[in-house]
Amino acid sequence: MNLRPHHILCIQKFTGHGYNADFTTHMKSIVSELADDPKTKINVVHGCDALCEMCPNNICGVCTSLEKVDLIDNSVLNVCNIDYGETAPWTYFANKMRKQIFETVEFNNICTCCQWFELCRSTEVYYE
Repeated sequence: MNLRPHHILCIQKFTGHGYNADFTTHMKSIVSELADDPKTKINVVHGCDALCEMCPNNICGVCTSLEKVDLIDNSVLNVCNIDYGETAPWTYFANKMRKQIFETVEFNNICTCCQWFELCRSTEVYYE
């Protein structure tokens, strides 16, 4: 499954909220797929990924919020010492980001600019 770096964070904090009904339904299916098979291979990608398929900010395969999310993605890569193109099981990336971002001040540093920050800040991580 192709995922951009910050989406590995978003999936872990997902509570059923999204941009619209189609996006939320799609995100629920991805969250469910990863919960059912935590060894799913994740390819860390730049640009639109599996989660973006139903995002209203995805216009013909191009993210209209790319500048903002690129900053978040690059911060995640830097803090976790991950590169685009890396492939590993979901649990590897989820655990690494949980320990190096959610369990540190990096969460505030990286995610404050996101519209979902307040919701995520009050949400426990669902994946171990």
